[in-house]
Amino acid sequence: MAKPITLPLAPHLPGGLVTPEQLRHLAQIAEKYEGTIKVAGNSLVILGLTPENQALALTELGIDSQSLSAKAVRSIAVCSGKPHCRRALQDSTSLGLELEKHFYGTELPGKLRIGVSACPNACSEIFIKDIGLYGTAAGYTLTVGGRSDRTAQAGHIIAEKIPPEKVLPLIGKILAYYQLHGKAGERIGQTISRCGFTDFTAYFGVNGDLI
Repeated sequence: MAKPITLPLAPHLPGGLVTPEQLRHLAQIAEKYEGTIKVAGNSLVILGLTPENQALALTELGIDSQSLSAKAVRSIAVCSGKPHCRRALQDSTSLGLELEKHFYGTELPGKLRIGVSACPNACSEIFIKDIGLYGTAAGYTLTVGGRSDRTAQAGHIIAEKIPPEKVLPLIGKILAYYQLHGKAGERIGQTISRCGFTDFTAYFGVNGDLI
């Protein structure tokens, strides 16, 4: 007898933040529909749901589901940050939630992951994100072009000492460049490699002035 088709359900939890009440509700839904909860990065995934039960579970949760295959900006990964981590040099949570609010779901040539860390320890694995930010006492350091798939590579640092208020406009410019020059299915690092780093930085101003 063939096994029934099952689908994962990934509730959209901005910043990976979830209240105790939401967590209890997620557990109740998983139990009701005989699913298994998987902690995945900054999110939770309920595994093993039939298509019918997935739809019912999503309705009962009252939370949007994030796509696991969309060519778009995925949910932003953030570290614990202020006030929970004594090493935090910037407020990564507030910035991550602002990035989520402005850019989550933006359609792009390929998937794009963003990570924000409050200090150079980079607990959000920002160097293997398409766009990464880590905090220093002088502002944020920005990396672009990381990825963690079969052709894994670290992102390149392209700007430092970025004031928090300048991060969102800068990320907007990077996404606009990717939308303009990226080919279907291409990650942003591949786009930059194909077009050339000089072309990429020139998009932001004279002499590659990113900020």
